[in-house]
Amino acid sequence: MTERVLVCVPVDADQARQIARGHRIDGALQAFTAGPLLYETFGLQPTDDEEAEYATLLLAGLWCLIHHGQRLVLTAMVDPQTLSPGEETPNGGVTLAGLGAGSVEAWFSDDDQAPIEAVCAAVGGLELDEAWELPEVAALHADHDLAWHSVTELPEE
Repeated sequence: MTERVLVCVPVDADQARQIARGHRIDGALQAFTAGPLLYETFGLQPTDDEEAEYATLLLAGLWCLIHHGQRLVLTAMVDPQTLSPGEETPNGGVTLAGLGAGSVEAWFSDDDQAPIEAVCAAVGGLELDEAWELPEVAALHADHDLAWHSVTELPEE
């Protein structure tokens, strides 16, 4: 059996509903994984796996905020053969060739207190690296952790 790789997949609400209904999301998806370039970008050591995975989650959340106006991230264990180089490579960015509901392990979203509208206004039109440097993003990351949810809690409606 092929060893699986953890990916963080930023999705919109419709894609999350597809997964909640047990369906597959077909097509190329932006995803983030803790690969060697991410370790290098963040100055992490090979033993810093937990820090790398957390950075991956934050990056996926920020990418989602820029592109979908919210932070909604699915975490999944996937076959590495389904990954290819994509956008945001230095930040662990990869292209995922579709996502089956059975691969998803959990999902993450913001709490009701997170100032999403204000941060969206600040990051609008920016690239990921530019947005990462903003004080509004730093405050969001410091003050509003993404909340973990079981995959069974994904809203179907």
